[in-house]
Amino acid sequence: MGGIVFKGKKDKPKEEEKVKTKAKKATYIRGQHGSGAAKMKADIVKCMDGWEQNHDDSDADCRMTAFLLLDGMLCSESTEGNYTGTYLMFDTEAIDNVDRYEIIKKNRDMFTTLYGEKRVTEGSSPETVFSDSWKYHGFQINSDRISLLSIVIYDPYSEVVFVGHTGILIKYSDYYLFVEKIAFEQPYQATKVHTVDELLNIMSLRAEYFGEEGEAGPFVYNNGEYIGTLKKNIDMAEKIPYNRSK
Repeated sequence: MGGIVFKGKKDKPKEEEKVKTKAKKATYIRGQHGSGAAKMKADIVKCMDGWEQNHDDSDADCRMTAFLLLDGMLCSESTEGNYTGTYLMFDTEAIDNVDRYEIIKKNRDMFTTLYGEKRVTEGSSPETVFSDSWKYHGFQINSDRISLLSIVIYDPYSEVVFVGHTGILIKYSDYYLFVEKIAFEQPYQATKVHTVDELLNIMSLRAEYFGEEGEAGPFVYNNGEYIGTLKKNIDMAEKIPYNRSK
């Protein structure tokens, strides 16, 4: 899928399209994405009720979990300070107020630089913004077998991209294991696949990653490298679910 270059004046979006986009954005901000399409056998409501009965604070979402799992392996040459965005508001609230996230709090600027929303400037393409930021800040994971897989969502009305979902990809001799936290107060999940293509087939079944027809994305990155754009997959046997970059 080719990149979209923003030039000149854009058509004013319809009000109903704005409402849909804001609702979708809210699910990611609250960490409520993923529960339906992940096809889990777990009782989601029971998981949420069980957590809330025993805790007054929030548990981790996918971004926080991946960051914690990469402790000691993830590093960067630079970060952006004083995050003032809105897409990570529930992440940062938990990080700032819950003691068990002290590891993230000590590296808060790295966390928000990695996952926070990034502006798509005029003349740039949405799919290059996340990888450009990864390279600019010198992010690196010190492992030959472990990498960070990120699903990056494009918000065309705010003209930003943000990490909507992420997890840890572990390479074994003849298979991969993808470890993820589905969402706040929802289960952890480990998925065994033989190829990255197989994993992206599975990810393409999650309808919440997709915007309105014709919108760019969602974009997939492995350690900041753009590897393709997911395509909504209704019937995996008949459709090619995503385009891999050449």
